[in-house]
Amino acid sequence: VGGVWVGAGLFAAGAYLSRKEDDDVSKALKGVASGSLEVVNFGAYLNDKYAVTDRLGSAMSDALGSAKEGAAKEDSTASVTGFVDGVVDAVQAADREVDFKNTLGTLAASASDLAFQAVGKAVELNKQYKITDQ
Repeated sequence: VGGVWVGAGLFAAGAYLSRKEDDDVSKALKGVASGSLEVVNFGAYLNDKYAVTDRLGSAMSDALGSAKEGAAKEDSTASVTGFVDGVVDAVQAADREVDFKNTLGTLAASASDLAFQAVGKAVELNKQYKITDQ
């Protein structure tokens, strides 16, 4: 509904409000964020423990392989199978090299810090120059 700018504004406001001390909104945002992180970490734990993404990739490859065997071994089936195998291998290799979970977590924390600093500076400048009073 709001687009990128509304999302960025809400993110900045959330980052600023969550860092304020002794504020009910801050406590509520911290509670929601904490619960969300626990859910994400639990999902990552389950994925690591049961190898969900590996099994999903293998299941897709096996299904395409059996479809390829059942069909008249058409070129399109072989092409799709090769494409899916390539995508699965590429995603697994990229995850091993980049470690998406930790990288995205660091990126989100850095973005939150920058948003907090930017909004804090805007509030400070508003107090000094009384921009919203004009």
